[in-house]
Amino acid sequence: MVARQRLLMVIILALIGGCGAGRDDDSRTNLPLSSLPGVYAGTFPCDGCPGIHTRLWLQADGRFFINQHYPAVEGRQATNAYNLGRWHWAEGDHALELNGAGPTRSFSRPNADTLVMRTHSNLEHRLAREPDAPDFSATIRMAGMVNMRGGGATFSECLTGLVVPVEKNRELTRLRHQYRSVGERGRPNYLELEGRFQWSGGVLQSMTIERFITIKLDAECSS
Repeated sequence: MVARQRLLMVIILALIGGCGAGRDDDSRTNLPLSSLPGVYAGTFPCDGCPGIHTRLWLQADGRFFINQHYPAVEGRQATNAYNLGRWHWAEGDHALELNGAGPTRSFSRPNADTLVMRTHSNLEHRLAREPDAPDFSATIRMAGMVNMRGGGATFSECLTGLVVPVEKNRELTRLRHQYRSVGERGRPNYLELEGRFQWSGGVLQSMTIERFITIKLDAECSS
């Protein structure tokens, strides 16, 4: 009788231990950080709409781009929202963190090909790796520092710190005229614009200004 009780106790303890292991945070999986960069996509739940299609680009250099498509609903047209900035892995929280405009977004990583955004919702916000996704190429509003030298220009984007040459076009000509009137030659000036990045083989090559908005003499990225 005593032997049976001991055996029963061992079985119960084994079951308790197994259940406890199953409740461990999936994001604690020992995955190499080098496997994190890539493109992830999915549809986030949306109150009163079919869902928000989301695509996240994680660059190996620590930058990210994100596009969220909000479908048309009654009284509202379909829209695309973009954000960019820097990402890092918060070891203490076992989470991927995106730092850009607005609040920090945090994701757990249950496996090498999945990210789950941490929210207060009971509905899962899941993104899956999309190996054949194109490079990020949308026209987005950006702010940064521009430096004009000779006939060319370089642009340093505020949130990512990316420094990229600017393609020559009519908007760059407009910018050059404004730069000469408000800026000092050889000194970077704060610039707001709508632009598009150009990539080749996943490597950033240049940026095209689609619409020059404004240039300011006494402003910095931090402001």
